[in-house]
Amino acid sequence: MGIREITFRGKRKSDGQWVEGDLSRCVVVGETHICRVEDNLSTTTHRVEPETVCQYTGLDDKNGRKIFEGDILSGRKYHDFGQGGEYKPDMCIVKWNGERAAFDPVYWWEGYKHDLKDYEVVGNVFDNPKLLEGGGAN
Repeated sequence: MGIREITFRGKRKSDGQWVEGDLSRCVVVGETHICRVEDNLSTTTHRVEPETVCQYTGLDDKNGRKIFEGDILSGRKYHDFGQGGEYKPDMCIVKWNGERAAFDPVYWWEGYKHDLKDYEVVGNVFDNPKLLEGGGAN
């Protein structure tokens, strides 16, 4: 078992750009920061909007892009596991499930990572709320 990468992202307050880094290294009273270690000697700190902070799930989509909490995934899901099952279009939102202590729907991919070959990140709930209007995302 390898070391799990714990990374966060958030939208920078100054310009709305997404930044990734370590949430735990920076504690500033009353503000939320994402820290990035640029090299072994220096760290850059970005003040971010607290409501946009999302954790990396530890999994990547079919294109190798990191999947974060709040991401919207699109792909194909196998329906009806009996005879005659088929793949159908699927869209889902990655959310934290406190009861399972896991990311939904990612938790079931832990044992079936091959299923991710059909999913890709198509946006997130902050930048692309219109993707959710069709009711396809669960």
